[in-house]
Amino acid sequence: MSKVLQILIAIVGLILEPLFTRYLGISKPPKSTNSRLSSILSPLGTKPSLKWYQHLFTWKGWSLNLGKSFEQWKSRFGSLSSFSSKLLLKVPGGSKVGYVGAALVIAYLLYQLWKYPFAQRFRKGGIGALDLKPGASANGFISKPHLLQRPHLPQSVHLPQNVQLPHLQKGFNFSFKVVWAKTSDGSRFDVDMAYGSTEETSTSVIQDLKAIGLRAVRGDVKTLMEIAFSHGKPVDDKRMAMEKVVAIAAALPPNSKARVLLTNFLTEGLWKSLQHPPLSYQGDKFEYRTPDGSYNNVLYPNLGKAGTPYARTTRRMVKLHGVRPDPGLLFDMLMGRSDGKFKENPAGLSSVLFYHASIIIHDIFRTNRLDPNISDTSSYLDLAPLYGSSWEDQLKIRTMERGLLKPDTFHEKRLLAQPPGINVMLIMYSRFHNYVADMLLKINEGRRFTLPPTRNAQELRDALAKQDNDLFQTARLIVGGLYINISLHDYLRGLTNTHHSPSSWTIDPRVEIKKPTGEEVPRGVGNQVSAEFNLLYRFHSVISLRDEKWLNDFLLSLFPGINKKISELTPQELLQGLLRYEQNINPDPSKRDFAGLKRGPDGKFKDEDLVNVMTSAMEDPAGLFGPRMVPKALRVVEILGILQARKWRMASLNEFRSFFGLKRHERMEDINSDPEISNMLRHLYEHPDMVELYPGLFIEDTKPPMAPGNGGCLGFTAGRAVFSDAITLVRSDRFYTIDYTPATLTNWGMQEVQQDYKVMGGSMFYKLFQRALPGWYPYNSLHIMQPMFTWKKNKEIAEELGTIDQFTLAGPKPPPKPIILTKHSTICKVLKDQTSFRVPWLPALNDLFPGEKDYSAFMLGGDAAANAAQRALVHGIIYGPMDFTKLVLDFVKRTAAVALKSLSFEMTNSVSQINILKDIAIPVNAKLLADLFSLDLQGPENPKGTLSVAELYKHLLNVRVWGFNNNDPGMAFRRRLWAQEGATVLTQTTTAVVSEIAAGKGGIASKLLPWKKPSSAHAQPGSLRWYGQNVVKELLAYGKTVPETADIVWLTALAGVGVPVGLFAEILEFFLQPKNSAHWERIQDLVQKGGPTTEQVLRQYVLEAQRMTSRQRNLRICAASVTVDGQQFHPGDAVICLLGPACQDPTCVPDPTEFRLGRPADAYMHFGYGPHECLGKEITITYCVGLLEIVASLKNVRPAPGQMGELKSVQVGTEKCYLDDSWSWLTFDPTTSLRWHWQRCIAPSWAE
Repeated sequence: MSKVLQILIAIVGLILEPLFTRYLGISKPPKSTNSRLSSILSPLGTKPSLKWYQHLFTWKGWSLNLGKSFEQWKSRFGSLSSFSSKLLLKVPGGSKVGYVGAALVIAYLLYQLWKYPFAQRFRKGGIGALDLKPGASANGFISKPHLLQRPHLPQSVHLPQNVQLPHLQKGFNFSFKVVWAKTSDGSRFDVDMAYGSTEETSTSVIQDLKAIGLRAVRGDVKTLMEIAFSHGKPVDDKRMAMEKVVAIAAALPPNSKARVLLTNFLTEGLWKSLQHPPLSYQGDKFEYRTPDGSYNNVLYPNLGKAGTPYARTTRRMVKLHGVRPDPGLLFDMLMGRSDGKFKENPAGLSSVLFYHASIIIHDIFRTNRLDPNISDTSSYLDLAPLYGSSWEDQLKIRTMERGLLKPDTFHEKRLLAQPPGINVMLIMYSRFHNYVADMLLKINEGRRFTLPPTRNAQELRDALAKQDNDLFQTARLIVGGLYINISLHDYLRGLTNTHHSPSSWTIDPRVEIKKPTGEEVPRGVGNQVSAEFNLLYRFHSVISLRDEKWLNDFLLSLFPGINKKISELTPQELLQGLLRYEQNINPDPSKRDFAGLKRGPDGKFKDEDLVNVMTSAMEDPAGLFGPRMVPKALRVVEILGILQARKWRMASLNEFRSFFGLKRHERMEDINSDPEISNMLRHLYEHPDMVELYPGLFIEDTKPPMAPGNGGCLGFTAGRAVFSDAITLVRSDRFYTIDYTPATLTNWGMQEVQQDYKVMGGSMFYKLFQRALPGWYPYNSLHIMQPMFTWKKNKEIAEELGTIDQFTLAGPKPPPKPIILTKHSTICKVLKDQTSFRVPWLPALNDLFPGEKDYSAFMLGGDAAANAAQRALVHGIIYGPMDFTKLVLDFVKRTAAVALKSLSFEMTNSVSQINILKDIAIPVNAKLLADLFSLDLQGPENPKGTLSVAELYKHLLNVRVWGFNNNDPGMAFRRRLWAQEGATVLTQTTTAVVSEIAAGKGGIASKLLPWKKPSSAHAQPGSLRWYGQNVVKELLAYGKTVPETADIVWLTALAGVGVPVGLFAEILEFFLQPKNSAHWERIQDLVQKGGPTTEQVLRQYVLEAQRMTSRQRNLRICAASVTVDGQQFHPGDAVICLLGPACQDPTCVPDPTEFRLGRPADAYMHFGYGPHECLGKEITITYCVGLLEIVASLKNVRPAPGQMGELKSVQVGTEKCYLDDSWSWLTFDPTTSLRWHWQRCIAPSWAE
């Protein structure tokens, strides 16, 4: 029950009398305490006169019927936290009244009865006790002076049926006392306190009210009441709730009961606000994982540490048979898989799911060979198979530079004896680690990886060592984040078969869970794996036929020339063979090969080999749990497992079930319904209570598949226990709960591994594939988007859910070979040759609406005549009028000036600040495109527009990045989702605008209602919006339909979003560098003086600055074998033309590093070249000229100090990428805040 609600009910009960007396006009009750209650409640039998009060205090859904027994009362109001927000009081006679005081006095009575049962109250006395005078009657119970002894109340004691309100005052006396033991010899003076005790009555209700004044606290009580019914929502501290409690408590007398209650309530709430003791601590020692897993719980540093004993989950109380069935006999009769008896997992799980399970198993279990009670790995999912479990292990896999691991290296040599797919997955994690470490250093959030100044070589070595450790440890936390999200959103979704549904639901045990009392369900408290789960995680039954063959071949290789079956080996023979194999393993993990895969000179395995292994695994159906499913080659392994379980003296199967609250097996048929199996169990164990935990776990019936619900199809007991352990492993780990934050992983790291529930319900395995093997699988491959199901099953599920059009059936293939071009002449020839080099944008555009729209005729959709014709048409319409560029320039200058004037922040009397990108460049870019291409941006000339500037810019940018800059395979699927959302909005809204323009006068509505003008009628003649409407009309006049016209205009607008903003930011950054200050001074002087040629000269400045800074690139796919300038190209090659370096090629641009105005036009090819040269080239140049003129008119304009005035970017391959404001995302065009300052001494001309 809410403590706030308890306190409020008590307070209102105490202040009840004057509430009736002072505010409801009821006569003041007599002083006699025996008649107090009856005088308060006596008016309830009559119809109330204050109906507004009845309405105000009629509370939702609750009726207090006094004609009920005490047990019924208590059962209904035993938890007053179930109050919603209103209460209705029903009294005898059938009348309903709204007197809040009457309702709350009954509520308070119930509260007292709820909190202190009768027997306790008569036994204890004291504060809050219900005082019965000797001889008084309460429902027939006569109080006596000796009742403080233990009275025995029959359970039938209750309030009589149809009790009348006056009866209450006969049985109860509402006076509250602090009872002290009386002395027999009187009182004597003492400096400290009197001998004995005295009886001191607590202050009365009237005294409390006089002390605080009801009028003064009425609003405070109302505020506290609203908070009490807020059901755990965040408290609005501006309402001063805590301070109001303090004010009320401080005003009450020292011996007031209400004062004690309020003080205790406040103390309890403040105490519970903090952890006691804290679980998260500062410092590298606690911020990073230790190699051995210690200090996961700082208070119990050895909990879960590598080298500590297994825990015991279940007490064994049953006396199992002294002589149990022979392990070999158990295997042969109940466990071994007969030839041809393999059964596929009915939910369609692939071997990959159980490869992941194998990594988890080897992560948390490594039984010590000398002492089997010890686990040599930690009890946490810290990817020990990759990183090891000690400092010595880590030294073998790390380069000790920049946080990197040695190429394709992992620690766990036990897994070399497992199917190769498990090892490939560890290699993928190793590659992801190095990708993360590299990105962390490039981004360098908060400069946490910056080397400090050093004075000598030793300090430099120490600084480099710390940088390496910080990068390694942070990367490890991020890799762990991906590992755990794959465990939750791929592995558990596979076991629950949630993937076979459109639901995004999954179990995420990391979340903060609050109990009704306000206490949090523990998390991050540490873990210790148990021996029972060591046995439970022996998933040998599900080994596929393919992996069974691999296993047989591997074991045979350990015993060359053996003359008996592998299944006939003795435990000693198997252990000796494995020992010989282990001794031949290279001690250097970076030199190890496996399964016939060989490393190259760079230490890496071939991508093609890794892809082949994983593709085969994803197409390989896993087996089924249950009896007689374990490959015979593992007979000796299972025998050793049964013997180990007996040495550990494990509890029985039924005891294990009881521990998890499951019904005990009463018959052998309950364990397994197969008569043959159950009969064997009966003869082997006699009774279900005698069946051992192992192998009993894997002899049980298996759960049938459910979609969603169950996909793993484990045995009933194992299926329940596995989920408990999965939740425990994650929730108990401090690094996945309390310390799983952007502060430890960095903002970028947190975002990199964060699930997106719109992508396959949160699946993350695809990202591991695309980071480790980029480009080998299509971004929407049925193989990797949920690799824990077979390709065949994924296809069936997608068809069933109606999402098959979102995926491709294509398998993996080598990514296009990138060829980087920087030579001016070569790039010009490539971009001009549309036969040998094709634009690659059409597949991405058509994936916006698969099967619904075909954008092959769009100007950038191909190199055919239709594409060229559309480009010529649009170019002729837009650039036809001679004054078009002046119209654009005026629009840019006017829009930027208005924004600058309205959004500038006056820091001091003379210095202003502006966010130059977010407040100026981006909005101007969006508004320019909206007006020119008739997009549905809300504004003065389109008042009914449906899109804001931010919405329009986001949708355009998302589609453009997807269509033309989709260079990150790990982000491709998400980007397609964002682009589809944007394309849908743009198509629908633009079509509506074009339809209205096509209708001319606005349709029927404008004819019937002449004053109701269509949005298109608001465009001012001669404005850019008006110009854009005419562009639409020209396209319609040319014969394009409304849908075709809408697609042409919004698709053309894509090429103009973002790029102009980036170009403007780059040239502004260039001019304001100290080395270019002379150029900037000339620009400012030019703008200040003005003149008819100002824009023409500024245009030369813009072009030359762009030539010096451009990062633009063009991409073409080679369609035929061809040689250009002596360089050979082959079909499928991805030809990347870097236009910036080409503009500085000295063979075509004389003195390329010199800033020189008036260069010939062919020096400026940063907008492309040939048939697909940027259509918006002149618009972009004009945009930059206009913004440059506005900025140059500001006096002493400069970047804000520090990083506030910098654009953070990183180089990823050949691409320059910017970071967003939080440094979480990489973008191709700057979107972050870039603040600039200037002096406001002189008002520029545009400010007048």
